[in-house]
Parts: sequence; C-alpha cells; structure tokens
Amino acid sequence: MNTLHRVAAVAIGLILTGCASELPRHSQTTQPPPPAVQVDQDPYLRSLYADPRLDPIRDKVPLLLKPDSIKPSHLANEAKPTPAEKKAIVAWMQVRERAQQYLTTQRGEPSPLLTQTRNQVTRAIAQLHRGELTYGDFARQVRQIDEQYQTSARLNPRQHN
Repeated sequence: MNTLHRVAAVAIGLILTGCASELPRHSQTTQPPPPAVQVDQDPYLRSLYADPRLDPIRDKVPLLLKPDSIKPSHLANEAKPTPAEKKAIVAWMQVRERAQQYLTTQRGEPSPLLTQTRNQVTRAIAQLHRGELTYGDFARQVRQIDEQYQTSARLNPRQHN
C-alpha cells in the first residue's frame, strides 16, 4: 500500500468514526458555518413533540412555539383544560424542558432575551394548567409575548438566539 492509499484510508477512517472534526479545515476560515437547522425540522425535536401524551392538547395550543404558530382556532377556543388536558400540559412542560436543554447543547446558552421570553411562556403555560386562562387567553398571551420578543430581537439583534 503506497503512502497516498494509507493517507486516504486513515482519512476515511477518521470520517467514519467522527474524528474528522479534529482535523484542520482550510474552508473554516473562509466560509461561514452552515445555518442552524430550523427547530421544527430537527429530527430529535420532532420526535420529542410527537409524544402521544400531548395528543389531548395537540390541536388546542401551539406545542412548538415559534413565530406565526398561533392559529385562529387557538384564539377562538374559550374552553379551559380538562383533567386529561392538564396531564398533557404537564407532559408538554417536560417535553419543552428537554427540547430547551437539547437546543442549548446545539446552539449554546440562550440570550437573556430568549431566557426571559421562555420564562414568560412557562408562566403562561402554568396559568393555563391551573385553569386561570382559557386556551384562547393563552394563545393571545403567547402571541403578545412573541410579538414583544420579535420586536426586541429586531431592535437588538445581538440579544437574539
């Protein structure tokens, strides 16, 4: 086996074992990193939110909170959660926590603005769980939180992640 074949074999081995990231790459200095995968397209997050425990509330709340996730049906729903839906809300909180932990490992610590926004949404979910909000009230509150976040992120792009 000549030297070229040995180098190729080692390189292939490193790529297959995932160690290639330790090799210097000249393109890293000239090309920007690839954009982050959209949250709703990430296979792990999709699997988290596919949890069947969420089925009782799947059409009543935007499980994956993102811009424009509030639907007219969410806003029109003036019912409060039933006992079965309250169990689903608890499961949602668990799924959401796991998703946020995962995103931190993928993207780093969230900005103070994102942390504040997440905390506001968590408080709204807790109010919904306690029966203090209807689904429509919850949707309106989350929409307002999101609008405030989007406005702040536009005005202070460094605080957004």
